[in-house]
Amino acid sequence: MIAMALVSKVTTHQAPMELGTSGSESHPLPMRIVHAANLQLDKDGAHLWNQDQKIHHGLIRLGHFVYPFSINDRARMLSPTKSKTFGKGRANKALIETCKNVHPDLLILGHAQFITAETIREIRRILPAIRIGLWYVDPLWDKEDTQHLRDRLDVLDALFCSTGGGLLEELARPNCPAAFIPSAVDAGIECHHAFETPESEILHDLLFFGRDKGEPGRRAFLQELKAKLPDLRVGYYGCLDQPGIFGWEKEQVIRRSKMALNLSRRSDVPLYSSSRIAELMGNGILTLTPRGAGLEGLYGEDEIVYFNDIDDLATKVRGFSENAPSRLAMARKGWERNHRDYSGTEVARFIVDLTRGNEAWRSAPWAAHVFSKPA
Repeated sequence: MIAMALVSKVTTHQAPMELGTSGSESHPLPMRIVHAANLQLDKDGAHLWNQDQKIHHGLIRLGHFVYPFSINDRARMLSPTKSKTFGKGRANKALIETCKNVHPDLLILGHAQFITAETIREIRRILPAIRIGLWYVDPLWDKEDTQHLRDRLDVLDALFCSTGGGLLEELARPNCPAAFIPSAVDAGIECHHAFETPESEILHDLLFFGRDKGEPGRRAFLQELKAKLPDLRVGYYGCLDQPGIFGWEKEQVIRRSKMALNLSRRSDVPLYSSSRIAELMGNGILTLTPRGAGLEGLYGEDEIVYFNDIDDLATKVRGFSENAPSRLAMARKGWERNHRDYSGTEVARFIVDLTRGNEAWRSAPWAAHVFSKPA
């Protein structure tokens, strides 16, 4: 059973709504937003699929002016040695200066480990009407890795994570609800329709992207799976001593494959999945994922293939490789669900609404997974 709480009332730092808007409006007048995340400009587009880009463009599609502040890139730029670690102090000062200049209604932080609570307090001092939300899409089970979230809860209006259940609930504060968000897709990024690829162009029957370094369990699983499917074209990238691929090359491999495997570091944590689930389903490839995380609350049995163990997985891979009509129909439904309900625009809308204390957040398909604590 997945633990969840439907918030009856969300309490946030009290700040005036934007002129001409009210808390009941789902489409506020265009706002100024500073989005401080990691746009990975140093990757030259190889990681164009990251959640930072999808949320950023979702905010823009809502009609707002969104000023990009790429935290790690800015830290490197401001470091004499081009080191993000040595440049993080200057990056904090630069964010304060950016907020002074832009004067945003909202500050949205994404994976902002480098941005200190003191910096956020200073921005609040300068702009007392500002509202501030933070999103984070890495797992929550590692206490050390998530301590930075706990350190900032008292200065946030809302926290958004790609994990649900008790790990998310324990982060909720009276001033700061903790909300689940799904991995987002973007129609300009996940722009392919693998369910339309001609059979003559297919490279792989089954595809997996992901690392196995330091994960002997995953490596053994992938080796055993390949051994169970000797007659099928199984493509592994970034694991089993195979190089990874990125950017357009990666997209073409997805487009030219029948099925893809979605594996996360754990499959027993409510609603958690690697963000690759969005990349795969959003590009129209039939995706297979283990049961255990309660993803049935996000994707129906006719939109994604759930498996119980490696034998069940091998059986289903073989079955769908031989049944093109069922495979293509399910892949299309999964693609439709992602682009309809889990687009970067809808995720951004939810982030804006909850951060502003706008009750319109309740219309999101995943709105049941929001936690709050009484004052």
